[in-house]
Parts: sequence; structure tokens; C-alpha cells
Amino acid sequence: MIKPAALLLTLLMPLIGQADDGPSMDSLLAKLEASTWVAEGAQQPQRVAYVFTDMACPYCARLWENMQPMIEDEDNVLQVRHIIVGLINPKRSFTQGGAILAAPDPAAALAEHEAHYDDGGIRPLERVPDAIRSQIQSNTGLMIGLGLQGTPALIFQDREGRWRVAPGVVGEEALRVEVFQINE
Repeated sequence: MIKPAALLLTLLMPLIGQADDGPSMDSLLAKLEASTWVAEGAQQPQRVAYVFTDMACPYCARLWENMQPMIEDEDNVLQVRHIIVGLINPKRSFTQGGAILAAPDPAAALAEHEAHYDDGGIRPLERVPDAIRSQIQSNTGLMIGLGLQGTPALIFQDREGRWRVAPGVVGEEALRVEVFQINE
């Protein structure tokens, strides 16, 4: 039997190739930073991770749920930044993603949506403002431009400082050890 942490290591891919013609890591990180995201976790983070999240994605809800024990851990120094995209179901992805980005407290709105995903999630906006629609479209373009094909896609720094991508749902043990790097 493969342990979850070992399985995660087999799924990890370097975020960026070493080819000279590829985008620089600084450029890529600047694009992630400049995207529209919803933060949870450490308010004064020592490290950040990004996750491409679609409001119509049941796997995104499961990853969010798996992260919560680490987000709430008193030893957590990681801030997770959810980059809201619209891929799976354009109507739901945009109207619920828009509701989260337009909320007075986007992190609380994201938590409400993910915690109640099986019951339909957050109440969607009837009309997504153009500025928010543009943000979700830009985020989606960034994800596609990085060659990521599905949600969730978690981007984080490993213990050696290398940026990695973990596609799909990452279990709690692997999140704790590899992503959040919290010792039990």
C-alpha cells in the first residue's frame, strides 16, 4: 500500500520547466500574485500557496475541506490563495464565483460555499458585474496558460523551496506534511 504522502510525491510536477525559453519563475509568481484570489490561513504568512478553484467543482470542495484542519492549526504559517476560475459550468462557476468575489468577506463566502457544496453552495448572483466577470475570465486564462487542465490545482513550495503543482484532491496527511509543512 502506498502512503498518501508518497502518492503525492509521485503526482508532484515541477511548476515550471528548466528550459531557457520558458517563463521565468519570478514572472510566473508575479502573475499568480496579480490574479484575483481569496485568502485564508495565516494573515502574515511566511509562505503562500495558490489553488485554482471552480465553484462547480466537487473536488475543490473536498480539497478545501481537507485543508481546514491545517488552516486552523495554531502552527500554520501558510496562506492559501484561492484563484477563482470558471471552467466546469460557466453559469454556476461565474455566478457563484462572482458572489464570492463580490461579498463583503470573500473568505467567509468561500467557506460558506465549500462547506455547503453538496446543498448547492452559496446563493449565486443574478448578474455578475463586468469587472468581476473579467477577473474570473483572467484567472481562467492564467490557469489555461499554465497548462493546467482541471481543478483543483494546488501550487506550493516544497521543503527545498521548489514550486510544485499537485493536481486534484490532496489528502489531509499529504497536505500537512508536504504543503503546510506542519509537524505533528
